[in-house]
Amino acid sequence: MAIVPLTKVTLLGTTNQKDVVLDELQELGCLHLIDLGQSDPRHASVVNISDETRQALRYLRNCPVRRRPTPHDVGFHPDVIIRRTLEIAERQEELRRQRDELVQAIEQLRPWGDFQQPEEMEFGDLRFWCYVVPQYKLRLLDELDLTWQVVARDQRAAYVIVIAVDEPQQMPVPHVHLDARPLSTLEKMLETAESELEDLHWQRVALTRWIESIQRSIAQVEDQAAHDLAAQLSLDDQPLFAVQGWVPQRELNRVRSLAEAQSLALTIDPPGRGDTPPTLLENPPLTAGGEDAVTFYTTPAYNSWDPSSIVFISFSLFFAMIMADAGYALVLSGLLLLLWRKLGRSSTGHRFRNLAFSVLCTSIAYGILIRCFFGRLPAVDSVFHSAVVLDASDTSLMMRVSISLGVLHLSLANLAIAWKRRWSLQMLSPVGWIALLLGGLVYGLDRTGVDLAEWMRPIGQWGLVSGAVLVLLFSSDRSLWTLRAKTHALRLADGVMSLTNVTRAFGDVLSYLRLFALGLASAQLAATFNDLTYQASCCIGIGSLLAFLVVTLGHGLNLTLTVMSGVVHGLRLNCIEFFGWGLPEEGYPFQPFNRKAT
Repeated sequence: MAIVPLTKVTLLGTTNQKDVVLDELQELGCLHLIDLGQSDPRHASVVNISDETRQALRYLRNCPVRRRPTPHDVGFHPDVIIRRTLEIAERQEELRRQRDELVQAIEQLRPWGDFQQPEEMEFGDLRFWCYVVPQYKLRLLDELDLTWQVVARDQRAAYVIVIAVDEPQQMPVPHVHLDARPLSTLEKMLETAESELEDLHWQRVALTRWIESIQRSIAQVEDQAAHDLAAQLSLDDQPLFAVQGWVPQRELNRVRSLAEAQSLALTIDPPGRGDTPPTLLENPPLTAGGEDAVTFYTTPAYNSWDPSSIVFISFSLFFAMIMADAGYALVLSGLLLLLWRKLGRSSTGHRFRNLAFSVLCTSIAYGILIRCFFGRLPAVDSVFHSAVVLDASDTSLMMRVSISLGVLHLSLANLAIAWKRRWSLQMLSPVGWIALLLGGLVYGLDRTGVDLAEWMRPIGQWGLVSGAVLVLLFSSDRSLWTLRAKTHALRLADGVMSLTNVTRAFGDVLSYLRLFALGLASAQLAATFNDLTYQASCCIGIGSLLAFLVVTLGHGLNLTLTVMSGVVHGLRLNCIEFFGWGLPEEGYPFQPFNRKAT
């Protein structure tokens, strides 16, 4: 179990010690504070960090080039630096927009040459009308009574200027609007904008040396807000004060040392029946990625259990069955290899890296077992051909595998609940559900004509009957040892209500068919794109290009959809079906009162 055992501690001292004690507790960073009843959540301290500060920090952190950070805050003036950073960001955005407009105007004006548009009334009422006329329509101009001239040509069109008072209506194409500024002027403006952008870039790089200083200032504001909130959560009763919280048992010695150093009274109490401690999960680095997948959806109650390791394994398997292709898994493995060092720079990235590594290894192994590589089967004489264990084209077999996996997954959830209730007769209720699930599976396989061993056939019926009896008799939390007939009648009523979850169990088991359905859809799409690639390659001339586009875009689209399906449905089967049976209660996370600024 990875739920860290906690202990309730209460520190009692004089009011003049309060600030010092809170500072020391914040430095320890191991106490989850308990509200002693005097604070109003609506009046809790608010972290006063402006959006401009966060925006400036984000802008500097996204800079591709950084200077060495300043070790000390000498010369650090946050208001000036943040204001200058935002000015640079705003000016860069303005210059980029101006540069894009200039590039577009230059590209449009370049075929016409470097000339100055005539001023208004320079030629009286006559005006210049510019047209880009396709070469095949140029001969139509000979039939028009207009004054026109071709000023440039290319392979596609002729660039024509018509001199007329009003816009000619008989032209075969509409006229184009050109920038009034000469081409040489636009090019000089573009060069100036590029030069200023470069200067601003290096000014931004120079400001990146203050990133850590800005982060420290933000952390200091957050620390002060946390300190103020802790003061509100404590109990003040002149001339004494008290602060209470939950502490991991392994940290008790540090709290005792603090109490002795500050001459504080200290009480240590284990969690009582009416207490609801927070949940602190702790998993080994290898399976810590499963913890993130669990807390993404819910936090287990303190008195429950931690499913992180099971989710780590089951998510990897479910993703592999949905992807159902060793080739796709190898492509993703290459991407993971490129990001390997970058992901290892943070604890969160390290946990994700381990989870992704497990997922892709499982996907490669599963793809080899069903012999699927980019939607194609290996050659008969290939080493991988002999490694096949599952025939993914056998729909009946894959449906049975998916349903069996669902039964085992839900049975494991009930087994965990039974273990948590092992000192109570209520543990027999989840045992009954395990018997119902396994008995229903065996009975269903027998009815569908699956060749089962002779000793397995009675398991189906006996499992259904015994499981229903256990659920009926031991689902209630009412006393079994009372002599009151009403209590026993209510226990039976509770058992009957619990048995109505049979329909839910049936639906949850069938939900695992999505593993088969999504895996089949992925394989069929891959095979379809392979067929289209072959057909495109047969085209004369551009066949190779078409085949490359089809195989790249087609398999890229299928890979994207497969990854999305694997993540969404892999998490769904764990967080909805599995947690629905294995985590009946929800908790809240352990949030230590700690210091962020270092």
